[in-house]
Amino acid sequence: MNFSTMSHMKKTKEVSGKIKLLVSDIDGTLVTNDKKITPEAFAAAEKLQKAGIHLCLVSSRPPQGIQMFFKELNILTPFAALNGGEIIGNDGTVVSSMAMNTQDAHEVYELLHSRDVKAWVFGGFDWVVFDMNDPYISHEKAVVGSDPELLKHINDYRNRIVKIEGVSSNTALLDELAAHINEKYPNTVRALRSSDHYLDITHPKANKGSAAIELGKQYGIDISEIACIGDMDNDIPMLEIAGLSIAMGQSTANVHQHAHFQTKSNEENGWAYAVEHYILPRA
Repeated sequence: MNFSTMSHMKKTKEVSGKIKLLVSDIDGTLVTNDKKITPEAFAAAEKLQKAGIHLCLVSSRPPQGIQMFFKELNILTPFAALNGGEIIGNDGTVVSSMAMNTQDAHEVYELLHSRDVKAWVFGGFDWVVFDMNDPYISHEKAVVGSDPELLKHINDYRNRIVKIEGVSSNTALLDELAAHINEKYPNTVRALRSSDHYLDITHPKANKGSAAIELGKQYGIDISEIACIGDMDNDIPMLEIAGLSIAMGQSTANVHQHAHFQTKSNEENGWAYAVEHYILPRA
């Protein structure tokens, strides 16, 4: 596997020589496929703390699905949930929230329904589903550590809609829907896959790039001194702008071309490898 500097989209942007903050994706990045943090990753996180480098988590997960890792990692830092739609301070308060336009959200819901794609709605700590027979619900419950609320229709949900998750085993269909949604709502909605089965649909400003900038502001750190690491299309907005960007080894070529470096896969301790070889030398 080639761990050299990538040379496509970021060939004119130099790698930062100083890193003060690591903004890390969780699934497919920090954790293994069975959602575990390896001993090597724990050790690497401790080394970050000793080196004075903050660690902030960013994920398409709802807040409770991120906070569940805080005790294990021995951190209490601001984080970004729902693909960057919610920025939560280290005291648990909402720093910022980027909700979707209600009409857009309802139209997207109807589009997903018409293509037999399940729709989940997220806002704050809410997780709402509309069909309990969805086979992916049990998996998500185990991942985020909470149960969803069942409603008959999206019209019954009255709180802010920060993210709609399109859920299907048909990855090609999710990609088709993403292209359609992004073309139909170029200024108000953004759709990006966060896994083979999940399509994250949010306000366009609710992305991990904006989240990384906002998390840096919490510490007075510019994006040029922030490292970002991730594995999926929804990580690209932060990989594009980070002072140091790292793509996981199992990522697609599209993700790799937006990063300075490619590390090993999440099943090969790629997160720990990246910390040791690319981040700590720049402390």
